[in-house]
Amino acid sequence: MKTFAIICTIATVSAFTAVPTQQQHLTLSSSSSTALYMGLFDFFNEDARKEREERKRKEEEEQMRLQREIIARRENPKKMEEYEEKVAKRRQLRMAGDDEAAEQIEIYSGNDDTKIVGLN
Repeated sequence: MKTFAIICTIATVSAFTAVPTQQQHLTLSSSSSTALYMGLFDFFNEDARKEREERKRKEEEEQMRLQREIIARRENPKKMEEYEEKVAKRRQLRMAGDDEAAEQIEIYSGNDDTKIVGLN
């Protein structure tokens, strides 16, 4: 019984010790900075805020680019026909069970530089 109590005590004590993760260990050993990863507190960090704002700005730009492409496709019958062909081909591949080939079909090419009044 005493042996069991000692083992439980050792296990409990080791559970509350701080063991650095691999990422923290590399961060601490590779830099001489005193900055540490603080988890939730990094949310309030100025650098983290700038990074979030930059990520949000890039995402918004990407969404606007895709929206312009959709609008241009709707206004151009040739582009709409190409889009419908791609969608039909992708659906056929999915129905046949070839999901990997269906993922390779690029619906939004991203190379439309059409100027749309009100969005550019």
